[in-house]
Amino acid sequence: MIALFSSEYCCPVGATAGKNDELTITEALRDPLIAIVMRADGVTSEEFKRLLEAAARELKANLANSSSPPTGG
Repeated sequence: MIALFSSEYCCPVGATAGKNDELTITEALRDPLIAIVMRADGVTSEEFKRLLEAAARELKANLANSSSPPTGG
């Protein structure tokens, strides 16, 4: 199965071309296509921002926990 947003099939364009294939939270909130989908789904920018920030915090915590050496003996 091929991932929809696999970097192998992504074509970087715009201000972040060549830097990173992923949008920042600010970029996602300003993206016109995402705005259309949010409007169709009845999701506000503030709700979406809170969701993305919560996901970022959880990801950061999970990454920190997975890179910590095991404790105990």
